[in-house]
Amino acid sequence: MTCGSASLSFSLRHRQMVIVIAALVSAMGIIDATALNVALPFIQSSLNAPATDIYWVLEIYLLFLAALMMAGGALGDSLGRRRPLRWGIYAFAVTSVGCAFAQSAEILIFFRALQGMASAIMIPAGLALINAGFPPEERGAAIGKWSAILALAIPLGPLIGGLAVDFLSWHYVFLLNVPLCLVCLWLLLVLPRPPFEPPEPQPLDIPGSVVITASLGLMTFALLEAGRNGAFTVFQVIVLVIGAGLFIVFFNLQNRLKTPMLPPFLLQDRRFVLVSVQTFVLFAGFQSAMYFLSFLLIQSFGYSALQAGAASLPISVIVAIISARAGRYVSHHGPRGILFLSSALMAIALFWLSFTNGDYLTSVFPGMVIMGLAVGLFAAPLTTVAMVAAGPGRDGLASGVSNAVSRIGPLLGIAVFGYWIGGDYAQSLNIALEQSSLPADYQEFLIDNRAMMAAVDVPESWSQIEIDSAQDIVRLVFADAVRVVLRVSAVLAFVAAVMALLYRREDAQ
Repeated sequence: MTCGSASLSFSLRHRQMVIVIAALVSAMGIIDATALNVALPFIQSSLNAPATDIYWVLEIYLLFLAALMMAGGALGDSLGRRRPLRWGIYAFAVTSVGCAFAQSAEILIFFRALQGMASAIMIPAGLALINAGFPPEERGAAIGKWSAILALAIPLGPLIGGLAVDFLSWHYVFLLNVPLCLVCLWLLLVLPRPPFEPPEPQPLDIPGSVVITASLGLMTFALLEAGRNGAFTVFQVIVLVIGAGLFIVFFNLQNRLKTPMLPPFLLQDRRFVLVSVQTFVLFAGFQSAMYFLSFLLIQSFGYSALQAGAASLPISVIVAIISARAGRYVSHHGPRGILFLSSALMAIALFWLSFTNGDYLTSVFPGMVIMGLAVGLFAAPLTTVAMVAAGPGRDGLASGVSNAVSRIGPLLGIAVFGYWIGGDYAQSLNIALEQSSLPADYQEFLIDNRAMMAAVDVPESWSQIEIDSAQDIVRLVFADAVRVVLRVSAVLAFVAAVMALLYRREDAQ
């Protein structure tokens, strides 16, 4: 079938289906992370796992998602949009069931790794389907609609997670993926071939995939395991250095391969480098902060899972209203103003939330409103600039790299912040206990169980006064550590705002 005849058979209804499919597959990947932000504190208690193991539940998913997503995007460019998308959806459904029935942190981490691999194929193939189904002049608006639907998943994920945990169990956070996968598979079954498909298959960059996975994995391992005890060992420093070295090897390898997952021409394009670095910095702060904010609300301020999930509802409402408009705006007026404003608003939101005392109306709600404005304004423009910079016919590659960068940011951000929180919590806990009236053996118990942080299970044999005192200490110490993370994240968002001033009007055209 020629491109012209395919265009005739690809109706408005089919294009709407494309947006729904792309949004659903991307939303499943995001919901798995954002819903878990609410569920993880309860998973930690259910599986009696230390904080570092719980970090790994999210980090191992982000690791394989980020490391393999560029290869997943190239797979869509090579084999077409629908076939890799079906593979990814099938695998995501199966691994979601595996996660739901995990009986230990180790088994859950294993299935989360497989789930990350499935998402690395599914998500970029879904976004590339938009460019295959829409002409160039309509893609900005289409991506805006996709972003509007997708951005709802960021705040709705915690709400879904809260409902599942409070009224069912944390296992249903994963089982809810299965019906969504079935809907996507049915829509793909009735969707005709998009007007544009890649002309010839190209080999995948297996060496690059292996090297970048090893690099990110080693650096994440070193940071998280160092955070377990609050300090680096010699072994962990060596692992961190090797991981950083492999990161350099990856870029050198891309210059030498015939079909690299990250072609050198992208690294030579000012627009693509700028939007990638800005995306990394912005998401390293924003999504890492949201991860730890859920723990703060639940473990330090006593929110239920549903209350913590509902806290971000203002973001959903605002994003639904403005995201599509932001996509159209950037195509006509350029990315500089809108990305500066949105990044600056994110910095303000995170800084505000760093002073929260737990009261929703006065200290949480205003921050969520400002954050909603920020997310609604930057989601579509960042994607549009990346697509334009990559050029026609490379939408799968562009979406893969763009999505990978947005996952590498929080992957390394959570690892770095997790290490810092581990060290700060251990040090501050010692100081707080020295100033407390708890008996020495009770203090020793809290120090020995510092890896549990605010989720530590105080023995019932203690008196109620001692239990209350111990819980107050660990909650306050943990809250202070998270507040610093929120402020550092605000600084990263401000850096992203400054970077936005480097854009030109034509960078999204």
